[in-house]
Amino acid sequence: MCAHKNMKKYWLLLLATMPFWVGSCMSDNKGVQDDYCYISDVTLGTMKFEVQTQDSLGNDTTEIRTYTGSNFSMTIDQRTLTIENKDSLLYGTLLRSVLINVSYVGSGLLYRVKDDADSIWRNYSNTDSMDLRKPLELLLLANNSKSYRIYTLKLNVHKQEGDSLYWKKDGEDVPQLQGLLQQSAVTLQGSPAVLGKDDNAIVFAKRTQEGTWEKTQTNLPAEADVQTVVKKGNEFFVSTTDGYIYSSVDGESWGKANMQQHPGLMLAGATSDYLYVLMDGELYSCVESEQGEWTFLPESLDESSVNLPSRDVKSLLMRQKNGSPRFVMVGNRANENDKTSVVWNKMWDEDISEGEAVWMFVNQTYENKCPLPQLEYLNLIGYDEKCMAFGGASVPGKGTNKAMDALYVSLDYGISWRTDSGWHLPTELKGFAGPICSVVDDDNVIWIIANAEVWRGKLNRLDFKRQ
Repeated sequence: MCAHKNMKKYWLLLLATMPFWVGSCMSDNKGVQDDYCYISDVTLGTMKFEVQTQDSLGNDTTEIRTYTGSNFSMTIDQRTLTIENKDSLLYGTLLRSVLINVSYVGSGLLYRVKDDADSIWRNYSNTDSMDLRKPLELLLLANNSKSYRIYTLKLNVHKQEGDSLYWKKDGEDVPQLQGLLQQSAVTLQGSPAVLGKDDNAIVFAKRTQEGTWEKTQTNLPAEADVQTVVKKGNEFFVSTTDGYIYSSVDGESWGKANMQQHPGLMLAGATSDYLYVLMDGELYSCVESEQGEWTFLPESLDESSVNLPSRDVKSLLMRQKNGSPRFVMVGNRANENDKTSVVWNKMWDEDISEGEAVWMFVNQTYENKCPLPQLEYLNLIGYDEKCMAFGGASVPGKGTNKAMDALYVSLDYGISWRTDSGWHLPTELKGFAGPICSVVDDDNVIWIIANAEVWRGKLNRLDFKRQ
């Protein structure tokens, strides 16, 4: 049942300003004279929001983008007569002109700005945009033209930029990480750890639950290339410059894999079923038999193997929108004509197994203005369904990028790489000279280790508490 109090005040206002609305509502509902009126559903249309980004020349600019407003449910409280979205809209959403579809039972609907004596009542139409920078009053009249309800409608928008990375340094400098010549980051039991080269010794440093670091000298030979470390299930693998592969479950004690020596072999990635290696200019998958022996199988490529990377190789396994896996491999070739990195993809699903899938080379065409530059200490991580890359300065002779000056983000699995002012690295690390490594833990925290400095970052909308 609808409220009757203060009806005289609203009737006088309506009769004075909108006689046509009252008359049309009466005629549209002839024969239906009940006193029921309520709003049953509110749905947002396409929403616009501002994004700070950079143009092709590196200048800061503002873009207007859109997203689907109906993905944000509007909650209607019939007791308090309030309507709002519990999940806040994206940061930067523009509320000056919003299309809203309101479903209701009653003879007609008016709206005006709440708590504004000068605001006039307007007819609601789902084809006319509404200014929702301030809360609105929705006046719904019953079919008997005597009863009514007044709802308050407001939209909640994130006040902090949800699609920005926020960083903080993880305590003081870590002596256990000081002076490593090479390093790669992994996760061990959910916490970050680093495999590094300290003179001719290979060490493993892990972060404890208390936030301190412990370093242990491993039994890996000095030939171990720590930048090739990959994780397959709960086991780590690393290749050596003289053609062997070692494995470990704790990062400290390593054993040589049961396989023939292959000089020039280099680990390029891993999935739950395969190791991938580059060897003699070709790409192979590597599988372990029940007897513990490893076998190399040549991989199928859609382009010539001369396009395969030969150094600075990084890879990651991602999930596509349809849930199917997609493997991304990025690296550099020893080709003096190359100015950018090379990218390969491999996809499989229920119809095509991982072993049958063909690797696809991402050609750098003239139309693609956003390739990934060749960087020293190249890092590649998967985060928020995106590929992200960063590193040191440009490889000598390959560009003019400064160390840690930009975070390159790809939404298309490595085809194009863009920078965005919202997606940035710690400003304190800009120009850092030395080994850099990174890893993402199970809590969506990005860890960056730059010599003895440890930084962690997270998207604001993933509930990272800034300190």
